[in-house]
Amino acid sequence: MNSSGFFGGFYRFGEAFFLMAYVNLLWICFTVLGLGVFGWAPSTAAMCAVLRRWMRGETDRPVFSMFWETYRKEFVRSNIVGLVFVFVGYMLFVNFKFFQVESQWIFISVRYMMIAVMIVCSIMLIYIFPLMAHYEATIYQHFKNSFMVSVFQPLRTIYTVAAAVTVYHILFTIPGLIPFLGISLLGFVIMWTTYRTFLRMDYKQEQLQKQMHENAISH
Repeated sequence: MNSSGFFGGFYRFGEAFFLMAYVNLLWICFTVLGLGVFGWAPSTAAMCAVLRRWMRGETDRPVFSMFWETYRKEFVRSNIVGLVFVFVGYMLFVNFKFFQVESQWIFISVRYMMIAVMIVCSIMLIYIFPLMAHYEATIYQHFKNSFMVSVFQPLRTIYTVAAAVTVYHILFTIPGLIPFLGISLLGFVIMWTTYRTFLRMDYKQEQLQKQMHENAISH
């Protein structure tokens, strides 16, 4: 089929829409398979892995096979990550409500500190599953790297958050899209922006190592 022109673009759009809808359906089904609490994290890790491979042009494997393999492989690790975020989020919320009762300056200060921690944790949550799809590392390293990227890539982080918020508004402006693209479209936008952030980081790391190697040879 001719991939250029109007019909080529329409075909690619239809192919992308089908993939996103299919991945969204897989995320819902496997989240239910994991009883919700134990399903959303491995489903999200699997979704990020599928989207990353698609962005890289690696379309040789069936989507279901790729999704299922990642889901099984990352089931325990991703659930540990997910449950940590759920626990930390719950504790922050409970403590925030507790300190919200009083109006003394110390309580107000603690509230603002907790809001800052909530924001950082939310950004770390945005990064950690794409990190798991892109890098082979331990759970501790993924937590550390998600924090480091959140803090030391502020412009890229703002760009990612802005893109995610835009998708959120689009979905709730057109709620009919939510059952078909609610999760996958949000995941795609986050994976797209974070993937480019990781590529940029990898390039800078390669350049730094190359420069260090050249300096070592020159000395």
